[in-house]
This record gives sequence, structure tokens and C-alpha cells, in this order.
Amino acid sequence: MSRDPHEQQRRNTATYGALAGVLLCGLALLCLAALVIPDITGLLLVLAGVMVIGVLQYVTWGWMLEKYRIRDEDDKS
Repeated sequence: MSRDPHEQQRRNTATYGALAGVLLCGLALLCLAALVIPDITGLLLVLAGVMVIGVLQYVTWGWMLEKYRIRDEDDKS
């Protein structure tokens, strides 16, 4: 793992940018589907809730807890 905090910040920024792009594209497709088939709006709301929970899981488990992880002396990475 790199010791340069600026490099880690750039990686995090790129990851969040990619995540935002994927979520935006998915949301656009789902909104387009809702315009074409109005009866699936309830399903889209459930899917939006699942996506929000996924983002919260990503932030909690992938980002916040990484800072508090206990590293072994044997850990090279």
C-alpha cells in the first residue's frame, strides 16, 4: 500500500467518480423505463432503496473501516 496520502486521495476520488457514474447511468435507465412503463414505479423505488443501502455499505465497509483495520507485522500489503 502506498504511503503517499495524495496518491490515496486521488485513488479514492477516481473510485467515487466511477461509482457516481455507474449509479447515474443506472438511475437514468431506470427513469427511462418508468417513463415507458409507468406501472413499475414502485419497483424502481425499491431498487433505488437497495442502491442507497449498497452505497452506505460501500462507504462503511470499504472506506471507513479500512482506516481502523489492525495490521499484522507479517502483512506486506
